[in-house]
Amino acid sequence: MSLTNVKPLIKESHHIILADDGDICIGEIPGVSQVINDPPSWVRPALAKMDGKRTVPRIFKELVSEGVQIESEHLEGLVAGLAERKLLQDNSFFSKVLSGEEVERYNRQILQFSLIDADNQHPFVYQERLKQSKVAIFGMGGWGTWCALQLAMSGIGTLRLIDGDDVELSNINRQVLYRTDDVGKNKVDAAKDTILAYNENVNVETFFEFASPDRARLEELIGDSTFIILAWAALGYYRKDTAEEVIHSIAKDKAIPVIELGGDPLEISVGPIYLNDGVHSGFDEVKNSVKDKYYDSNSDIRKFQEARLKHSFIDGDRKVNAWQSAPSLSIMAGIVTDQVVKTITGYDKPHLVGKKFILSLQDFKSREEEIF
Repeated sequence: MSLTNVKPLIKESHHIILADDGDICIGEIPGVSQVINDPPSWVRPALAKMDGKRTVPRIFKELVSEGVQIESEHLEGLVAGLAERKLLQDNSFFSKVLSGEEVERYNRQILQFSLIDADNQHPFVYQERLKQSKVAIFGMGGWGTWCALQLAMSGIGTLRLIDGDDVELSNINRQVLYRTDDVGKNKVDAAKDTILAYNENVNVETFFEFASPDRARLEELIGDSTFIILAWAALGYYRKDTAEEVIHSIAKDKAIPVIELGGDPLEISVGPIYLNDGVHSGFDEVKNSVKDKYYDSNSDIRKFQEARLKHSFIDGDRKVNAWQSAPSLSIMAGIVTDQVVKTITGYDKPHLVGKKFILSLQDFKSREEEIF
């Protein structure tokens, strides 16, 4: 690679740390940092000039003019070595996708992309991938609203929101996109207004309807989405002819990744991610085994599990609702957003492909279930 026009910038996610013995460490995180032991005297001033404002030839000329004893091939070797170790980026790179406002808005997460950089790209590229993506969220209740907000803040290009419900006063304690004056409005439109108030760069598409198992309509709702979040209870494993089951089928046909989540204030779960890439297992292949794992071996417990899934309730006139609160929802959505961003951008590997992460919010004990 020619270094003539490169403007080397030591990644701004890394400090350059000078030890008392003169050794230099670039970065602080194991695996993405580098120690230079007993560096030659020219290394320190050379690193100081790798601020993205100068080309390599310019750095060399300035160092020589300042009386630094250095050979051009040594400087080029240092730059090439740092690039190979993903410690610097070419600051001459210009994004044709992101505006200057977006580069500044997403600066801190762009630094995170730069730090890990699993795909060996300029960090702007990862943010561009987010902007060029579209995420469909089925369900705009507690789970869906928190996911939508965090994805919007992350700079997702388009959010496609599907829900047929209206905002109720009891939603306000936990469904983050709604305010008291939204009560009575349909959820997707109220959510759109709040999302755009946070980030006007996000395109929001709304569908005021409940998802049904109608395949043709679900294909329209999914459209050209590049990721799907199922922000509702994952019942497709246990019941026949659910919308969830059809969504998984469409996603597999279109190679669209899907993530599931669930939980309550006592225990939350996130995952699995179905990549639908033709390599990893899909929903159809694992649903029976997931169903078998759900049911307890104790017949007395199992009979009530089965009855609950059938909604065999005898509550009379009492109104019984699922309990939920903002803390558990925000934690869940944070993990979901982290995994969605990693899957879309490729800056890091998503951990929950084929796995479900479960966290107790009573004692903070966690476990993972291997789905495939």
